[in-house]
Amino acid sequence: MAAAYIAEYGFGISPCDFCLYERGVYVGVILVGILGLKTHTFSNHRGVFIQLIVLSIGIALTFYHVGMEQHWWAGPASCTGVGTAATLEEFRAQLMKVTRPRCDQVSWSLLGISAALWNLMLQAGLAFVTSLGLYTPDQPIKKSFS
Repeated sequence: MAAAYIAEYGFGISPCDFCLYERGVYVGVILVGILGLKTHTFSNHRGVFIQLIVLSIGIALTFYHVGMEQHWWAGPASCTGVGTAATLEEFRAQLMKVTRPRCDQVSWSLLGISAALWNLMLQAGLAFVTSLGLYTPDQPIKKSFS
């Protein structure tokens, strides 16, 4: 989340619509983690499963975004298309409207890898690390002082 906001407000890299949806995944993971610390409902393995579900949704959404960038498939017209003005007045109205970058074009890349693909790798890594939580004991570890 911090990197996304630094890129947006520090470097002026505007996010597309799908980038904003993908931020919601991190908000969901953070909220489930905080609720796991505070409530019994999201603690232990239940919280891990819920975080894995949220991350799985994020991985699917981000994979779809990467596919749009790589032109493997077409995205929604609202995110990838150019306006469809029939009259000059409609065209002026579209020009005056604040628009986000197109989802099917790479707006930023590092080492030849788009931000969406970096995000996909990060989410897959987080899902792997989170899944390791399933192999921990369900009960808190008791310390013995001998």
